Amino acid sequence: MAAKNRVTVNLEDEDYEALVDVAARADRSIAWVGRQAIVEFLKSQERKEVPLLATAGTGNSFHGKPKG
Repeated sequence: MAAKNRVTVNLEDEDYEALVDVAARADRSIAWVGRQAIVEFLKSQERKEVPLLATAGTGNSFHGKPKG
């Protein structure tokens, strides 16, 4: 199925660099990696493995470093 909806996200520099690295190693686009991450996240929510709001408001990037 072709993607019909666009999502924009803002990432910390370190997270963006990690995303670019993952995409390059997989020989995929950044968008493809992002879509796969979102799909996996949504599946985990269905299984209740990762509480949706577990890290909301923590002020941390993916790498656990405080913002700013």
